[in-house]
Amino acid sequence: MHPQAPPPRQLFMRRPDLDGLPALALPPGCEVREAMPADEAGLARVLARAFQTEWTVDRVRRDLTRAPDVAAVYIATREGEPAATASARRIPERYPGSGYLHWVASDPAARGLGLGAAVVVRALERFREEGCRDSVLETDDPRLPAIRLYLRLGYVPEHADPSHPERWDVVLRSLGPPWDGQG
Repeated sequence: MHPQAPPPRQLFMRRPDLDGLPALALPPGCEVREAMPADEAGLARVLARAFQTEWTVDRVRRDLTRAPDVAAVYIATREGEPAATASARRIPERYPGSGYLHWVASDPAARGLGLGAAVVVRALERFREEGCRDSVLETDDPRLPAIRLYLRLGYVPEHADPSHPERWDVVLRSLGPPWDGQG
């Protein structure tokens, strides 16, 4: 029996600095703020809808709101209900001096409102406030809308795995101009 090769690493991106963060206008009835314990059930709903996987309040607490390496969990609310989230995480042993953008999600019913961008920018502001020099993230190849957002917000692909050059080529071609090198 041959040992099975480990799965390839997620795609890796870096925003090389935290300068020039955009000011984003939110639609009426929406706000961005740091999540509170009362938001945990809403966060679980947003994450479950966005990723189509099971998220419970216990998982939100374990992986986000009570995780020792997560500095802050941000939510964008729409009419008072959580609609998007992004977390500011620090992993200094892997990414010294970098902020790690973690679990970015938007409820499909709220997509197109700019709420995902708003929570990402708030996490980036947090990294800047903490003195980080840049921000990194990992994502999956099929998450094209998220990758488009990250590119628009100044993240650039990096090759952190031998499979990445080819995978990034496929992803960027799938996104079309201006990211496919043709426009």
